[in-house]
Amino acid sequence: MNKFALQLMGAGSLTLLLSGCSMFFTDHSDDYQNEKPVASALEMPAGSTESKDVLVIPNESNIADLETATPFTTPRAPFVFYPMVAVEVTEQDDAIEYLVPATKQKTKRIVTDFLTALHGAGTSVATQTDDQITSVPFDFHPQGWWASLWSSITRLHPAQTAFSFRFSEMEGKTLVSVQFRDEQQGVEPSNWISPVQNDDAYSVAVRLWGTMGRQLNQSSAYLSNRGDSASFPVWVDHKGIYAIRLGNKVSASEFETILSAAGIYLIPDSDYLLSPVPPEDVARIGDVVDFNIPVGNGEKQKLFNVYRRNLDDVSWEEREYTYKITHQKAGDFLVIDVSAMESPEVTSFHLAQRFVN
Repeated sequence: MNKFALQLMGAGSLTLLLSGCSMFFTDHSDDYQNEKPVASALEMPAGSTESKDVLVIPNESNIADLETATPFTTPRAPFVFYPMVAVEVTEQDDAIEYLVPATKQKTKRIVTDFLTALHGAGTSVATQTDDQITSVPFDFHPQGWWASLWSSITRLHPAQTAFSFRFSEMEGKTLVSVQFRDEQQGVEPSNWISPVQNDDAYSVAVRLWGTMGRQLNQSSAYLSNRGDSASFPVWVDHKGIYAIRLGNKVSASEFETILSAAGIYLIPDSDYLLSPVPPEDVARIGDVVDFNIPVGNGEKQKLFNVYRRNLDDVSWEEREYTYKITHQKAGDFLVIDVSAMESPEVTSFHLAQRFVN
């Protein structure tokens, strides 16, 4: 018998053996289908409440009906404001002056740290003496690649802004005089003038006011100043925008009294609108205004009337602003939205000064 025949006989014998098992063993795989369930009645004690197989929802009548699903909005943390120590502000013809309730040494350190944060990497101070700090020129409007190439070819470089801070002690406080000038490569620097003359310089100056007030409150320059933050109404956030602390749980009448004392007006028939001028003096798009042309000597001549198409030429005092009252642990705060302004920090500073003076 050859090898193939042996393999064939082995496979046939195995198949016969496996298939023949059912002839000798009973298959019980389907026995469960013939089984009957065993049930027993639950015997309840006499007088007990009958049990019911129902779902009980506590306070079901107080649960609102399911409403249409709305898109989920990621919650944002509320703006956080920090208290400030009162720092007096005076605008002179050629400078802005701050009367800081701290020593000269501490005030200079605050200014130096402020310039470092403003400049970033590198050296922010050009020269420093006992009474003056001069910053390096700041480039608030960096050039693009093409503009930089054009400046290299024409050798006409953009002007940059440098700051001067003079310090003088008087009556236990430090008077800081802030000025700026334009510095341009290859051109003689201009004279030191007031930051009011330049939007970028003005923004830096008013941001410094908030930084000094916040830093003095945190470090408590003098023990006598520890309670100033409770009485000083202006607080500042990390972006340099100011808020007004109204108090705790301020009523509507108290809120209107605070606005009236600051020379701020609520816009009637409008929700959450206010202005620094009476409502009838607020400039709005569509108003009829005079179209004037300059004729020399600072005078203008009226040609005709036109409709106001935008508010680009309207000062911050003649505009209306939306506001909101936020509630923090420290109390209620008035937050005025100045984001639409070209220089939000400057506008926020002007509005905050209404509540100080």
